[in-house]
Amino acid sequence: MDLFENRLKLFRGFNEWDTDQVGRWVRVDYLISWRRGTNTPVLATTSTVGTPIEDAGVLGLGSTSNLLGSNVLNDESTPGIRVDFGRWLPESDVAIGARFYSMFDAGSTHTFDEGIVTRPFFNVDAGENQSLPVNYPGSEAGSLTIRSTAKMLGTDVYVMRPWRSTGTARINFIAGYQFSRFDESLSLSSNSTNLDGRNSIPIGTQLEVTDSFRTKNVFHGGLLGLSSDIDGGDYTVSFLAKVGLGGVNHTIVTSGSTLITDPGGGTNTLDGLLVRQSNRGQFTRNRFTAIPEFSVRYTKHLNEALDFSLGYSIIYWGHAVQPGNQIDTNVDMTNTSGQPIMPFAVDHYWAQSLNMGLTFRY
Repeated sequence: MDLFENRLKLFRGFNEWDTDQVGRWVRVDYLISWRRGTNTPVLATTSTVGTPIEDAGVLGLGSTSNLLGSNVLNDESTPGIRVDFGRWLPESDVAIGARFYSMFDAGSTHTFDEGIVTRPFFNVDAGENQSLPVNYPGSEAGSLTIRSTAKMLGTDVYVMRPWRSTGTARINFIAGYQFSRFDESLSLSSNSTNLDGRNSIPIGTQLEVTDSFRTKNVFHGGLLGLSSDIDGGDYTVSFLAKVGLGGVNHTIVTSGSTLITDPGGGTNTLDGLLVRQSNRGQFTRNRFTAIPEFSVRYTKHLNEALDFSLGYSIIYWGHAVQPGNQIDTNVDMTNTSGQPIMPFAVDHYWAQSLNMGLTFRY
């Protein structure tokens, strides 16, 4: 097949001179992705040796420092996969295709169990910063674990048709349906055992405190876009610019509990520390939004049926909920003032990736 025919088949799809063995494609990409992490308030603190237990980990004191606070979680690089497949319709300049992508879990786990470990909060009843001791030498023996998860996936079903062409360059019009979703979670779990019987607490009393924040963003809508291909003979440079327009469902699910187990085995269950009656449950909102995407790709044609490519892409969400933004550290122990609240904070979100892959044409 000479260069001219190659260009025709790559850029125009099926024509009368095509056979049924030309015009299909399957592209598989390996992704290395980065995402906008979730911002958190101060969730874990420590203090210098010798700090009294009532002052340990209390924010605003010179002896207090952060173990995990005002951090960004879920922003590490992670692998992923993307598959794009389709075909040019026989004797037509119209192609149909579908794409699926998945960015794997970008979560992390942090465990603190050495020295002074506390969970800070603002006690609304007392009107001051306080902390929950988790590990304090001679008084509390325990650990605090903070876990986060972040997963993202999406799919497109589309129709593509050439719109403008000149020389070896062509612009395609794309329209179709888009689905995308990303889920994140943030949980705090502490387990401690009393060692000194302070405040009339029986020695050996165990305290387990768990708070969980989960968010889900699900988008359904139509997509419109343009793709362009510039043919260099044995290589092609491609660009894609598209936008999904439709509805996004934001869901926040929170839960919290405190389990007190006395030395005799008796138990008592209460609210969590940061999730209480006022902000516990499932919260949902819907809105119209736009999700634009841009990508660029360099493709090397290895032979008539096989291509190798390198590229970059970025997806942007104008409206999204993330777990770190839903944490209110103002705590009312009496459950009378409606605190902590559920802020239902909505922010933007993005995910970008480098990719390399193979395309099979047949």
